[in-house]
Amino acid sequence: MSEFDDFIRGIGSDIKNVAEQVGKKAEETFEISKRKAERMTLKGNIQKNYQKLGELVYGGIKNDEDIQNEMEAIVAELDFNFARIAEIYEEIGAIKNGTYVPEDEEEDWEEEYAEEYDEEYSDEEYEEEPEVEVALVIEENGEIIEEPAEVVAEESNAKKLEFDINID
Repeated sequence: MSEFDDFIRGIGSDIKNVAEQVGKKAEETFEISKRKAERMTLKGNIQKNYQKLGELVYGGIKNDEDIQNEMEAIVAELDFNFARIAEIYEEIGAIKNGTYVPEDEEEDWEEEYAEEYDEEYSDEEYEEEPEVEVALVIEENGEIIEEPAEVVAEESNAKKLEFDINID
């Protein structure tokens, strides 16, 4: 009876694995289809902009008009569309080879760090240390150390150096 139970568990595991693979493939196909639809829309926009540009140039030459600004705007839109199409091809390739991470799953490391920092150093637990005036002291052996200014003032045999240091 245990062999039969193992057999049934094995079939269940195989079915689960196949279902996961089918789900993953369906999601991949959906993501690729979305990008292909966007690419088709962009190609349509490119065709429209080419037509606008041609009509603008023809009209400008025919009527001796300055059309530079209008041409630059259309060219900028064309450049944007071409750049987005290149991105789409890269995204499709990444989806196919399994390296694509959707934008909604990407987490900004600064936000992640800020959340981690806030948890570690909340206002209740962390208090800033009070500012202490520091004096640099040169000991007899030539070593320079930092001491609180109050301590240096109390010691009569210490040589006190005072100067401003701006650290910005």
